[in-house]
Amino acid sequence: MLKTLIKIRLQGILLRQTKSSKNSKSSIGKIILMIFLFAYVAVVFIGMFGLLFSTLIEPLHLMGIDWMYFSVMSIIIIMLCFIGSIFLTHHEIYEAKDNELLLAMPISNRDILLSRVFTILILNYVYEILVAAPAFYIYITRVGMGIVEIFMFIGVFLTLPLFVLALSCLFSWLLAHVMVRVKMKNVIAIVLFMVFMFVYFYAVNSIEEYINWLIMHGQSIASAIEKGIFPLYHLSIALESGNIISFLIYLACAIIPFAIVIYILSTNFIKMATTKAKVKKVQYVAKPMKANSVKKALLVREVKHFTSNAMVVLNGAMGTILCILACVGVVFYADSLKMILKEVPELKEMMTPILCLVVISASSLNMISASSISLEGDRFWIIKSLPVSSKDILDIKLALHGVLCIPAGILLSIVLIVIFQTSIFDSLFILLAPIILTLLIDFIGLLLNLWKPKFDWVNETVCVKQSMPVVITMFVSMGLAVAIAMLYGILLVDIMSIYTYMYIVIAVTLLLDIALYYLICTWGVRQFDAL
Repeated sequence: MLKTLIKIRLQGILLRQTKSSKNSKSSIGKIILMIFLFAYVAVVFIGMFGLLFSTLIEPLHLMGIDWMYFSVMSIIIIMLCFIGSIFLTHHEIYEAKDNELLLAMPISNRDILLSRVFTILILNYVYEILVAAPAFYIYITRVGMGIVEIFMFIGVFLTLPLFVLALSCLFSWLLAHVMVRVKMKNVIAIVLFMVFMFVYFYAVNSIEEYINWLIMHGQSIASAIEKGIFPLYHLSIALESGNIISFLIYLACAIIPFAIVIYILSTNFIKMATTKAKVKKVQYVAKPMKANSVKKALLVREVKHFTSNAMVVLNGAMGTILCILACVGVVFYADSLKMILKEVPELKEMMTPILCLVVISASSLNMISASSISLEGDRFWIIKSLPVSSKDILDIKLALHGVLCIPAGILLSIVLIVIFQTSIFDSLFILLAPIILTLLIDFIGLLLNLWKPKFDWVNETVCVKQSMPVVITMFVSMGLAVAIAMLYGILLVDIMSIYTYMYIVIAVTLLLDIALYYLICTWGVRQFDAL
């Protein structure tokens, strides 16, 4: 039964990635595409970590602290597995929708819990191999390992995710208790995602600096690990010299916390699976009723619907998130950016077009309107039955994209204007750039969604990740910034100044905005009525 449950859960994860509609089966093409996508990501991460470990191995070996090489490897594995599986752990163990159904069947609670735990564990092994494989290859080819150390490395590979899983379960338990008491769950999920994204970008940009710092302070860091994180120290000593006692100490530190967590979860599983969030009873107090206009009521409906699913927000409004992260990054690296301008004075002459391109690039990943029709799903008949004109409905769909995306682009423009102290005239163009581009993507996305709506989705995330309108809009919007830069750099750099080119691009974009909106008001209304 345990084997069957694990198989079902893994199939469910695969189906969520490959099955896009209720009535269709997972196509071989989509499965092959997903395999190629995951293989590409794996190659990128393995190459990145391989470069990191190849940089570390020589100086650490020369300093005689080879064991710290394995400590760094273990820390990276713990961080990657923890960040990669924390939300899945929360979903699979604490918020699974099939808990009551499974508990009603003749299946032991132990098998239900272990099937969820092993599913997360398999995912952790996938994350771990991205780090452990290049680390093992670099060490065995540069330094060498005996047969005992190799077997110990395999033991570490199999047991280290157990410790990470114990941490994930503990953190997810705390997160579950917070979520029960908080109304805006999606806001918390989005904020956590933004924090992780900022930490990731910061780590990637600072990795060379930290490698140099790690090499320069290797001895002091090694001493700190030996005294403060003794399980990792014993793990590292075991892998470096084949020390059996250190290996047994590490195993105890990895397995015992996992066993304790599993025991606690198993004794409280029924309570966790059946506990519902407490609903606070509110006594009705009569207040004066406020009437909204039809358009305002529709816009509030659209905003609430779109923001009710964190995954929909993260995929549909990624550009808004990137603009906010870019604001933080620009403020954080303001001195470095100004230093680059001093070292390369030619950039100062092209400052306004470059800043416009930065804002356009950050805003280009907003695709809310490309799925706004499809998100209605089997409730589409409700909005069509309202005593509201089709044009008003489409205007509100467009307004949703603008309301959620334009302010973030303007905020990034303001930050860039303040940091680089551009003139009033140039500042107007930097402020105008995200508005006209956002409107262009808004109009393109809605037209494509009217052309190919998708109402038979399995879950809402499919609409914002796998539907044809979203994919086309994504390639068009991402290609715009590249095309604008390449067109000038390859063909027009010797014909006109960059500022003249910028004015032409803005004028053409405005004309396209007007033409596409006219198309929505004519063909779009007829197409909406025909759906």
